[in-house]
Amino acid sequence: MAGSPPASALVALGLGLIPGINLLSGALLALVALVRGYSRALLVTAAATGGLALLGWATGRGPVAVLMQVPGGPLLGIWVPALILALTLRAGRSLALAVVVGSLAGALVVIGQLTLIADPLAVWQKILGEALAPLQTLEGQTAAQWHQNLEAMSRLMPGVSAAGLLLGAGAMVILARYFQARLSRPGAFGAEFRRLNLGRVVTVVASIILVARLVHPVLILENLAIVVLAMFVFQGLAVIHALFRSYGWPRWGLAVFYVLLALFTVWMLGLVSGAGLIDNWFDFRRLRAQPPGK
Repeated sequence: MAGSPPASALVALGLGLIPGINLLSGALLALVALVRGYSRALLVTAAATGGLALLGWATGRGPVAVLMQVPGGPLLGIWVPALILALTLRAGRSLALAVVVGSLAGALVVIGQLTLIADPLAVWQKILGEALAPLQTLEGQTAAQWHQNLEAMSRLMPGVSAAGLLLGAGAMVILARYFQARLSRPGAFGAEFRRLNLGRVVTVVASIILVARLVHPVLILENLAIVVLAMFVFQGLAVIHALFRSYGWPRWGLAVFYVLLALFTVWMLGLVSGAGLIDNWFDFRRLRAQPPGK
């Protein structure tokens, strides 16, 4: 992180090429942005991008092709969101602000897909059809059933893809913030994360979108609602960590929670997001902190 830009870029590039841990490359770039500022972060990112393009040229795939797709996914889709959130956090010194900015960016991704692409659902249906083709044979679905399922999934993919970018970028920046605190103020990150609160104004706007989606489930509202729910996952996690600390629950319980989150991701994310949304109205952490009888 504090080394030369070429060394940091090489480490980021190496991490980015390994499926399963490529988010660590974004966390490294976010850490550079938090500690050294935007100029150093952009320099390291440019060097890593140049190295990736050279790799594509050397392997015969071409610079553009390898920039858009490496074994672990498109690295620019990891690096750019991580940098945006990290630079927001550095400027505003607020995790909540970084999450909100990331959510706004996610909303723009949804709106961009639905307005700038002629038929975004057909594009997603093609992508899903190629990626999930083995499942059709495995589950014994007829062509009509398979097509119907692809149509249903593609309808939500603009929001799911944007929410994935938000959750991934948020995780990278939170990890980077953790390491930044370990370097300068050990223990400070935990207190900062447990205080994360998106605020009433954001919650009111989010609630309007969610209610509008229930009343009038048009395509854009369905997908924006997914981004909104993803946004509150971070506050939900902060609430859970705060309650574990406040009640003195054992750490293995928190480990069990994350195992359940990994095993039942969709259901658990929904519950965590709901907890984060409701916390803005009831403030679970403040209620726990109050003396008995208050």
